[in-house]
Amino acid sequence: MFCYVLNVNKKGLAAFIFSGFMFTLAAIFIYNAYVERKKCDKQTVMAQELLESGNYNEAIEAYQKAMSMKYGDEELLSVGLAEAYAGIHEYDKALEVLRSLYEDKKTTLVKEKIEDITARKSDYNFNQLISYGDTYFSNKEYNKAIDEYEKAKLIKSREDISYVKIVESYIAMEKYDLAKEEIQEGLALTESEKLKEMLNQVDKHLKELKYEEIINKASEYIYQENYDEALKRLSEAKSLIPEKDTAYKQMAEIYITKKEYDKAKKLLDSYLAKYKSKEAKDILKKVNDLIALKLKKEKMLNELYDALNEVNVEAIIKILKDDFFINNIAKETPVYYSPSGSVNLSMGQCLLITDRYNVYVGGFKDKKKDGVGIRFELIENKNKSGWRYYQGEWNLDMPNGMGKTVEEITISDKRGNKKKLTTKSSGMFIYGTEGEEIKKSYYLDGVEWKREKYTSEEEITKSFEYEYSYQYGHD
Repeated sequence: MFCYVLNVNKKGLAAFIFSGFMFTLAAIFIYNAYVERKKCDKQTVMAQELLESGNYNEAIEAYQKAMSMKYGDEELLSVGLAEAYAGIHEYDKALEVLRSLYEDKKTTLVKEKIEDITARKSDYNFNQLISYGDTYFSNKEYNKAIDEYEKAKLIKSREDISYVKIVESYIAMEKYDLAKEEIQEGLALTESEKLKEMLNQVDKHLKELKYEEIINKASEYIYQENYDEALKRLSEAKSLIPEKDTAYKQMAEIYITKKEYDKAKKLLDSYLAKYKSKEAKDILKKVNDLIALKLKKEKMLNELYDALNEVNVEAIIKILKDDFFINNIAKETPVYYSPSGSVNLSMGQCLLITDRYNVYVGGFKDKKKDGVGIRFELIENKNKSGWRYYQGEWNLDMPNGMGKTVEEITISDKRGNKKKLTTKSSGMFIYGTEGEEIKKSYYLDGVEWKREKYTSEEEITKSFEYEYSYQYGHD
């Protein structure tokens, strides 16, 4: 009897264990399904967010991953994937996804989406052909442009844009009869107001349209500062309609920008000799004023060039302190000038104005001071005034070789008397510093006060200003 009960208990225990095991498996299965569903939902949301933000390539990957998971909404994911493909203009792939789905689920949503994508594909292809045509048109390959517009016309024969662009292409090639035929063909299908307008104006306003087209293109080049191309376009417009002043005015403004004032004057004089234009007249007055200013600048620059070469200190200072020099020349620094009109900084000689206080005339090589030259500096501050210069050999923008320096400053002593201190040095200079034997002479109000000679190895003496101040004192 005891054995029987024990046997029954063992069977019950086994059944209980088995039931528990199955329950656990079921629980695990349900939990895993829940986790997989959550993952799928999360992946779907992420794919939708990528699609909405315009990250189409990433959206495609996300949708494909979501579709590989269980529990995904096949219709929703397929439509989303199709939209992502459409976002990168892969319309055939989008349609392939939708048509595959439609074989299993012939829902209204899928059908409408197929129609939508097909329409968008048509629009895209149409616009692409128009764009290809526009590219050829911009390159003046009008026949190729027409071929592309003709292809676009086959897709949407009742859209007037392809007819309009073909007409514009024929006009650009000056094939006016073909332009009229194209307008008439387009009007038979579209009744386009634009084509009607073009038909009425093609003969009357063709030149004006061509003129404006050229002017607009020139304006783009002007905006890009491509003045040579702009001048070519404006010259073409000027020849097309000589009586209109627009091309002349814009060409003159370009010449002003390039500081080619004589060309601007000649152009406007020739126009105003035949036609009237207040605006052209105003620009001519501006040009004449600029020519006068340029001549005055050149005169002063020539005088400064000569004064520096002659080391005419009085003339140099007079120019550097002149209001015209300060306001009209020195404000545009650095200024390079050569009396020949051609500045060659690779190998040549010219005037360089660094600022209103510093000027140089001499040789240049590779855009650096090189050879023989003179640099003059005007000294102006509240404590002292005067000038200094170095004249001699230069290399790599620095005094290097035989040369001399002269410095003259005016100071006031304690009694308020002004004294003129002059220091003259001569000898060898090594990249801006005194080298080897240097000879110095000191002058007080033009009278030699002291003379000395030393080498670069010896201690450099105090400045004349310091020594004079130490002995006599000054403010």
